[in-house]
Amino acid sequence: MIRNVGRRILGVAVLMTAVMATAVHAQQPTVVLSIRGVDPLLDDAEFIGGEIGQEGVKATAEQFLGAFTNGKGLAGIDKTKPLGLYWNSTAAGAPEMPVLFVPVADADDLKGLLTDLAPDFKEAKGQWTMTFNGTKLFAKVANGYCFLSNAPTALTKTADPAKIINAKYDIALDVNVAGIPAELKDAFLTQMEASGRESMENGPEPKNEAEKVGREVGFNTTLAVFKALVNDGDKMTFGIDVDEEARLGSTDFSITGKANTDLAKSFAAYGKTVPAFAGIGSDAAPFKLLISYPTTGITEQLNAMFAAMRGSADEQIDKDEKLDSDADKAAAKGIAKRIFDIAQNTAKSGSMHSGVVLEDTGDGKVRLIGGTKVAQGDEAAKLFDDVIKLSKDNPDIAKIKVDAAKHAGARIHEVTIEDDEETEKHFGDEPGHIAIAKDSLWMTLGAENLAALKKTLDSWAKPKTPAAGTAPISLRVKPAALVTLLQDDDEDAVERAKEVVGKPGDKLNVDIAPIPSGAKLRIEFGIDLLQLIDQPDQ
Repeated sequence: MIRNVGRRILGVAVLMTAVMATAVHAQQPTVVLSIRGVDPLLDDAEFIGGEIGQEGVKATAEQFLGAFTNGKGLAGIDKTKPLGLYWNSTAAGAPEMPVLFVPVADADDLKGLLTDLAPDFKEAKGQWTMTFNGTKLFAKVANGYCFLSNAPTALTKTADPAKIINAKYDIALDVNVAGIPAELKDAFLTQMEASGRESMENGPEPKNEAEKVGREVGFNTTLAVFKALVNDGDKMTFGIDVDEEARLGSTDFSITGKANTDLAKSFAAYGKTVPAFAGIGSDAAPFKLLISYPTTGITEQLNAMFAAMRGSADEQIDKDEKLDSDADKAAAKGIAKRIFDIAQNTAKSGSMHSGVVLEDTGDGKVRLIGGTKVAQGDEAAKLFDDVIKLSKDNPDIAKIKVDAAKHAGARIHEVTIEDDEETEKHFGDEPGHIAIAKDSLWMTLGAENLAALKKTLDSWAKPKTPAAGTAPISLRVKPAALVTLLQDDDEDAVERAKEVVGKPGDKLNVDIAPIPSGAKLRIEFGIDLLQLIDQPDQ
């Protein structure tokens, strides 16, 4: 008897588990497309249209809908509430048909609209059927929404829009990557790989072995990334948002990895990466780029790429007619080997860091400050000396003043740039500088760049903690300010830019920021930047 009771309890538990799994499946579809609402979407279109000189976008859209629906517009639909579409894939791999969900303000008005659009509209036992453009459609109303699909089975148990809508964005696409059947994933990856290889085979011939290997390494690395994202990804979101009050637009793409996968470990490593150049330059600079990323997991690919590049460099040295002796060629190959060794050892250190800033010097010109972290700065300094000696007869070497200064443990070399009108126009006529420290390489150009370099070296010696939210990879640009500084061939563009400079909307930020179990690419821009677009009608 106890055995029978145990069997019954087990049977009930299995049944409850199945019911719960079905409920979760219904509430968490594989793909969900969310739209904040018809009115919010048209309001965004009206706002953006006004910024680029296209007034009346909303009215035009409503007129089109009126003409399409015989004057009824979107009768019966609540234009203030979210709408969207979802799609489910079953555990067995058989995909269901997508379901459109639309908020209902008045069911009778909606029936009237559908009857006009589909004269064969019928209602039976709470389900609507109709034919539109030759396609049989089925619909039902539940929870204040009309659910529409071309398969009646997709409407047997509908999802609750309130639980699946992504209310954070005006438009959002959420994908439950982990819920996509393996068969569909394999088919997608197989097709992608085949298309990629076909494109490589039909493309131009590589110029040398390094380029050939570089392409192969790049392709294999890209393929490996896609495989990791598809096979080990958990959730993915793509969102677009327009904030009229803040006058900002943004696009987000985020993805998380399933626990205990290599993808999740890579995301975790990225999340622990602290951008080493966060303190470089001024935060008010019109251009600032930080790049920091872990190299764990890609060492093998980097080694293959470095090996190919080293082989190509040796080939080019052998063909160089300026090197007229075997001794000179051997010395040049030795230099190349040491360059690649420094790069390879830097990659082996576990992470790579670089940063570059363009600062406004206040006289209509800019100053460049750039740096990269290296694992063997002392070896780089020796290498620089040997390059100078090997190239002593090269006229360009005469423009380098070795050890023009020393500061914060770094050797600073002065570089004179002559006969370059474009560089002088934007950076001025002061010589640039190269600095080599024990753990970093630096380059500066522009007005008072030596003083700026020394200040940067002091800051590097005493690194500050990055501001909260500083992503390992980030870009900060003030596009209008850059146009006024660097553009001199288009007076109209400069005048448009002057209207935006100094405003909060002169902003273009790009971040790849860590999030729990994943990473998010965010692009944020000021709506005022739309004024930079040439508008002939104005």
